[in-house]
Amino acid sequence: MGHEQEIAAFDEALADRRRHAFVVHGPPGIGKSHFAQVCRERAEAAGHPAARAVAVFAPGAPLASLAHLLPHGADAGDPVSLFALAREALGPGEEGRRYVLLADDLDGLDEASARLVAQLLEAGAVFLLGTVTSLRDLGPVAYRLQSSGQALRRALGGLSERQTGEVLHRALGGPVEPRTVSLLHRVSAGNPCYLREFTQHALAADGLVDDGEWWTLVSDVGASPLLSEMVGRSLSGVSDETRGTLDRIALCQPVEAATLPAGALEELERAGIVRTVREGRRESVTLRHPAHEKVLRSAVSSPERRRILGDEAELVRARGAKRLTDKIRIASWQLAATGSADPDTLLRAATLARRTQNFRTVRELSRAACREGEDFLPRLLLAESLYELGDLTGAWEVFEEAAQRAEDEFDRLLLALGRSRLLAWGFIDLHQALDVNARAARELREQRHRDVLTAARGAVLMAFGRPDDALAVVGGARTATDRAEDASGDGSGNGKDTAPEADCLAGVLGDGARATALVATGRVQEGLAAARDAYDERVRLDESPAIPHPVEHLSVVMFALAEDGRLEEAYKTGKQGWQEALADDVAGAEALIAAALARCALLLGRPVRARRWASQSACVASRNSFPGTLHTALALKAEAAALTQDLPAARTASAACAGLPRWGVFRPELPLGEAWSLAAEGKQHAARDMLWEAAEDARAAGHLAAEAHLLTDLARLGDARNAEPEMTRVAAASDGGLTAARAAYVGALAAADPERLQESAQLLESAGALLVAAEAAAAACTHWSQRGEHRHATAAENLSLGLQRHCEQARTPGLTVLGAAKHLTSREAEIAGLVCAGLTNAEVAEAVTISKRTVDNHLQNIYRKLGVRSRRALRAEYLREDFT
Repeated sequence: MGHEQEIAAFDEALADRRRHAFVVHGPPGIGKSHFAQVCRERAEAAGHPAARAVAVFAPGAPLASLAHLLPHGADAGDPVSLFALAREALGPGEEGRRYVLLADDLDGLDEASARLVAQLLEAGAVFLLGTVTSLRDLGPVAYRLQSSGQALRRALGGLSERQTGEVLHRALGGPVEPRTVSLLHRVSAGNPCYLREFTQHALAADGLVDDGEWWTLVSDVGASPLLSEMVGRSLSGVSDETRGTLDRIALCQPVEAATLPAGALEELERAGIVRTVREGRRESVTLRHPAHEKVLRSAVSSPERRRILGDEAELVRARGAKRLTDKIRIASWQLAATGSADPDTLLRAATLARRTQNFRTVRELSRAACREGEDFLPRLLLAESLYELGDLTGAWEVFEEAAQRAEDEFDRLLLALGRSRLLAWGFIDLHQALDVNARAARELREQRHRDVLTAARGAVLMAFGRPDDALAVVGGARTATDRAEDASGDGSGNGKDTAPEADCLAGVLGDGARATALVATGRVQEGLAAARDAYDERVRLDESPAIPHPVEHLSVVMFALAEDGRLEEAYKTGKQGWQEALADDVAGAEALIAAALARCALLLGRPVRARRWASQSACVASRNSFPGTLHTALALKAEAAALTQDLPAARTASAACAGLPRWGVFRPELPLGEAWSLAAEGKQHAARDMLWEAAEDARAAGHLAAEAHLLTDLARLGDARNAEPEMTRVAAASDGGLTAARAAYVGALAAADPERLQESAQLLESAGALLVAAEAAAAACTHWSQRGEHRHATAAENLSLGLQRHCEQARTPGLTVLGAAKHLTSREAEIAGLVCAGLTNAEVAEAVTISKRTVDNHLQNIYRKLGVRSRRALRAEYLREDFT
């Protein structure tokens, strides 16, 4: 996996008579031996004779590496006759064939064998296929074997994250959660051997489980005994001082190079175990491979661990603790070494850890600070970290403790923000969240603090899919640009920021809500600019309690780009957010951005990809108690499964939504999953009823973006005429490119106008909505055919089929009009589709609200036009399936 270019290079070298050797380099575990064996098999398949030299560590046995290949009587003491015998025994044989000698570990050849191989190479008698771990440690003869101008060398690198996912999928026999792939790739650094050991250890410890959807890590990654033995053997020759230095680096990295024994550091660098990195005037030492950290840390005894951590804490403090992370590390080390630390140190460290979104460290440090003192701030930090890590009940209890210790108005402001966020995003209780906000607004006296609560109220309303209400609250708030101008003295302010923290909170909480509401209510261009400003400002800010993760703001940028008709750019933005959330290991942000990626993938017309992201979001949300995000993810998963006709999965996901709260920016769109599941079962009438109700909900909330989405899907499911007037109203109130393209499609479909349908297909394709574009082109094909315009029909059909190639085998009613269906009327095509979905004539009559006799008559016309006599033959002809 991942070495296709290197294999091609071997094939070329073997075919090139000017080349006499092909040597691969790479660290232990990278797969050199297996790669070389694959090359040998390719050579044999091409007709070249091949054999393997054996690495034998036997100083008193000359020619031991080649003894099994040489004829009886070969004598290392007679080099002339030895060469002649070897050349005859290992000669290429047939014309055009080369004798391929595989030497796995060149330096393992005994000296006599290495000299003989060098002579054979020089004479062109053999082609050497060798592997090398380290050039620096090669013996002189082995070095000459691989360093001549006749040798082609290639270095093998580790697997990429995508390749890691492919390997895991094939090894485990099923898909693997993207987060799990990323974690295993990170700890193995793409080294196949390390990846195998971590995976097998996780399987044995029940830390890697198949949850029915895919393989998921449910515990921390640990080192296997074999991996521990491999690392231990590489350290078998180091001195006690060097081993102690290595333990210190493993527990405390990065460690300042100036504080390490020079001899030990040189020995570790020579062994390739550590690396030194210069940052300004400071040199720091870290382990070279992340897998070594797992192994070495687990090997340090508890007393030794406490001693090392305590000593390192004192050393870093004595040297000034100048780095931002030094205070966090000192507090963590003291806590691990003694079980306690100075409360002020713990609090400062917890606050700094909050800046880096490291909520597990925040939880550890703030919990220790709470044990050591009775202050408000550590409890606020602890409550927030518990919420971010999915312990909602524990977070509420700690908020209650914090409320008893609030000393001033700003404390009460932070408490109200934390509680309302927990209620709105965690417990999904809109009224309670607004009530907490309103009570605090009545109690707080300072206007800047009430401004923060106003911004938070807008964010809460937007979190429940109510953009009109949110915009009424935050629509007139100062923007990020306004605040920047005030701070620089260029705006209406006096250039003096009198309340930076409160202004910061108001901006971060209000700007994202305002941008989202603008996009949702049709002011897409203004919303996109506001979303980008809000994200940029959020990235510039230091972390403090009550400020959401930057990914929440990036998801708004993603939404705005999608509505602007830039779906591919929106998807790439979401991938950036996913990497940010994964790097910070923040569950709420991971679940949120994965759901956003699933929605975007559906808009792009890629249901398989959408299902993966929806499953990822659902996995994280369920594991961390985020019921609102879980509902969103399951609805998206049901829609994706229905679009690929996986009805059992669609039904299961839809059923799992029952009882979950309706929540989120796209709350009106939640019925889409169940509606498309019904449509896949042939119950289009029920699906349309459900979508009309959802569209009315979106209209009542002022959510034009969601309403446009729902109306488009209503048209796709056969109700374009009723959807068209509403879609025209929505498009007139929106400046979004996606809504304009959708409106063009719905209008053309309602008018049965093939020219307009063809134009709308091109508009949708430009926006990135390839599945709906394919349906528009398919509809154009049908109408052209019915007019007898076969040239135009063929062009439209080709466009639709070309677009479908990017839609991951999606199957929708709008695509079934191609092929046999283009010979039918629209009513006949609808009935044929329902019959092929498995419905009886009576069920079809109920679905399309006509009599059973009328269905019978339509079916006979369909049979006549398509030249078939049974439902089975109809399905084979209509859907072009092979039932043999």
